[in-house]
Amino acid sequence: MAAVRRRERTVIPAGPPPPPPDAYELAEARGYGLTAGDLQHWYPLSAIEVHWARKHGLSPDAARRWAGEGVGVRDAVRAVRLRVMPAQVRPWAAAGFLPGDAVEAAEAGMTLAEATAWRQAGFILPDAALLVRDGWTLAEATIARFAGVNRYA
Repeated sequence: MAAVRRRERTVIPAGPPPPPPDAYELAEARGYGLTAGDLQHWYPLSAIEVHWARKHGLSPDAARRWAGEGVGVRDAVRAVRLRVMPAQVRPWAAAGFLPGDAVEAAEAGMTLAEATAWRQAGFILPDAALLVRDGWTLAEATIARFAGVNRYA
């Protein structure tokens, strides 16, 4: 699998056109069936992000809005499917979560308060979301985490 070079995730204000893609970006784009024009139209997204957005029906403007909130295309596709709005990510980021964590939590049906409680108990959000989807409570997960652990051995 080839390494993907990331472009800056900023929304470019109206003004000068985006820079032309370099040889590396063009080679990567060709691998996804994209052209130089596609990369310029979708700027500042990378070829893999453009491919993923197109594959899942995310428009360039929507992808840029989500990128402006710090949410990558993969999580943005999930967010749109869950009807999560970009503004709903901000409180999560303000609470110290990654923007994509808001989408992960929405998929599991977790609130920000619940996610914060799981984090305070030492669980990272993706693990907490998996446990919640599997029907675990925070108390059960905390007990199970330390079952059989002898701290004094």
